[in-house]
Amino acid sequence: MRLFLASFANVEFYEEIKKDMEPFFDAKWVEPKNLHLTWYFLGEQPSAAPIIDRLRELKMRSRLPISLQGYDTFGDPDPKILFLKTSTVVANTMHQKIAQILGLEPDESFRPHVTLARIKHIRSKGFKNLGRPWMSEPLGIIEAPIYLLESRLTQNGPIYIPLEEF
Repeated sequence: MRLFLASFANVEFYEEIKKDMEPFFDAKWVEPKNLHLTWYFLGEQPSAAPIIDRLRELKMRSRLPISLQGYDTFGDPDPKILFLKTSTVVANTMHQKIAQILGLEPDESFRPHVTLARIKHIRSKGFKNLGRPWMSEPLGIIEAPIYLLESRLTQNGPIYIPLEEF
């Protein structure tokens, strides 16, 4: 089973962002119910039970909400992913705690974010300088809980199945 740890995101202005960005590129937009921050990708695992046992310690830790503010892209010179930025200090601390509990090394490439769209074709890079009222507002929030999710890939997109809540 393909597993990862994530918290779901509540993204304000999602439809406005999508509407404002669509003229600039063709993209596969993430379904609102699937918007999330991945804390740790665990990949193919034979069982979820040992992971659940180790992570029970997370249930006793308090977590602060993480705000989403601003957007950016991955991929240079051709952007491939449009995402919302998060508070990196809080997110990096949680990522390190999770890695420690699991007995893993923190992922050096961890860059906390919420993916909005996978860009297929750029028509104009003008979206990087886009000025809209929603840009000065908090764009959403990530709150507890953290879920152990199974990801099943389908032709219509991924299906996320919560296995445990922490």
